[in-house]
Amino acid sequence: MRVPLNMAQIFRVSVFCLLTALPLHPAIASDHGGGGGPEPLLFTVNLGTEHYLQFGVILQTATPEVAHEIAVYRPKIQNEIILLISGKTSEQLRTLKGKEALIEEIIALANHVIHETEKTGVHEALFTNFIIQ
Repeated sequence: MRVPLNMAQIFRVSVFCLLTALPLHPAIASDHGGGGGPEPLLFTVNLGTEHYLQFGVILQTATPEVAHEIAVYRPKIQNEIILLISGKTSEQLRTLKGKEALIEEIIALANHVIHETEKTGVHEALFTNFIIQ
């Protein structure tokens, strides 16, 4: 038996399809000026059974050497962030306090992976986008 979808469900499915179809790659700097800047880490993570979080984050480091370490350990850092987010609920992350706490957790997690402190390693995490659906 087929159950008809209501408008809210149709909207959610449409938005999800649209968001997953959009390219999420950052712009690449050309040789004609304009800095490339650090490349964000991009994520789409389930929050329980009904919601997901799509976000990008840039990790600001104390030195270029630490930025290189972030690049080397990127897969491990991404995995750890996904595991961290998977344990959260949409209610926790919708508030300003929840987002600020997540930033602190991401900084601590990244520094743990690269064996640095906030002073010598990652000192800031900046969201480039943050969508809970």
